[in-house]
Amino acid sequence: MGLTLDESKNEDQTYTINEVELMIDENVLPHTKESQIDYVSNSYGQGFSISAVGGSSCASGCSGC
Repeated sequence: MGLTLDESKNEDQTYTINEVELMIDENVLPHTKESQIDYVSNSYGQGFSISAVGGSSCASGCSGC
């Protein structure tokens, strides 16, 4: 799953969360339920990060990664 700047399309669902408008493709939407988006600024750089809620990972193999 990734982030991109884009114009809204018919298949996108639009959500406003904390004053940020997000457009999510309906095919991706089921995979976002346990995800969170954070803005990160550290020694590696800065930008947005998508991670699993609660810090769980896909190390055991999941189809949404």
